[in-house]
Amino acid sequence: MNKKVLFIVNPKSGKEQIKTKLLEIVDLFVKNKMDLTIYTTQRSQDACEVTRNRIAEFDMIVCSGGDGTLDEVITGMMQSKIKKPLGYIPGGSTNDFAHSLKIPKNLVAAAGVITLNRQYLCDIGGFNEDYFVYIAAFGLFTDVSYQTSQQLKNILGHVAYVLEGAKRIFNIKAYKMSIEIEGEMVTEEFIYGMVTNSESVGGFRNMTGKNVKLNDGLFEVTLIKSPKNPIEL
Repeated sequence: MNKKVLFIVNPKSGKEQIKTKLLEIVDLFVKNKMDLTIYTTQRSQDACEVTRNRIAEFDMIVCSGGDGTLDEVITGMMQSKIKKPLGYIPGGSTNDFAHSLKIPKNLVAAAGVITLNRQYLCDIGGFNEDYFVYIAAFGLFTDVSYQTSQQLKNILGHVAYVLEGAKRIFNIKAYKMSIEIEGEMVTEEFIYGMVTNSESVGGFRNMTGKNVKLNDGLFEVTLIKSPKNPIEL
C-alpha cells in the first residue's frame, strides 16, 4: 500500500534550486511507493497553515525549504496535536538544522534519505503558541532573517545575512532580564539571547557549545551581556 505524503515546497527558498530538482525528487518518491500531494507555499506562515489543516489526511509530511519553512511545518504539526513522520529536504541559504542532522546538501540525496524511513526522534521547543526545533532568540540580529530580501539571499546566499546583520551593530538595544540558573536568580542587561537545538546558528559553527545533541531533552542557552565599552563589544 502506498504511503500518502503531503510534500510542502517553498519554491523561493535559498537559490531556488528545488525548481531544477523537483521532478527528479518526485520520481524518486513515486518509485518508493509514495503517493504525493504537492503544495507550493504562497506566503509567510502558509506552510504552518496547510500542515495544521491537512496533516490528518496523510501518513507523512515532507517539506523543502530553509530552517524557517521547517519551523513553520513543525509549528503547524504541534498546533494540530497530530504527530506524523516529517521528512526534510534542506533548500535554504544556511540550513543550520539540516547540517546538525547530517542531512546531505544535495537535494536529491536528501530525498533519498527520506525514502529509507529511518525515523529520528528530535526535541521540540515551545513558547506561547509557537514551536521550534532550531532556535528561539531575542535581541541583536534576530530580525536579520526576516529583513534580508529573498532576492539578495538568492544571489549571495549566506553572505546576504552577514551584510544585513552589519547594519545592526550601531543600533544596539539592551533588555533587562531576570534568569533563574540552578536555583540562583541573576538580573542583567542583555543585548542577545538564544535557546537552540543546533550545532550552528546563521552558518556560524561552535556558537551553541560543544557536544550538542538534538534528542537529549535539553536545549543550549546563550546570553550576551550589554557591553560596557566599544572594546568589549
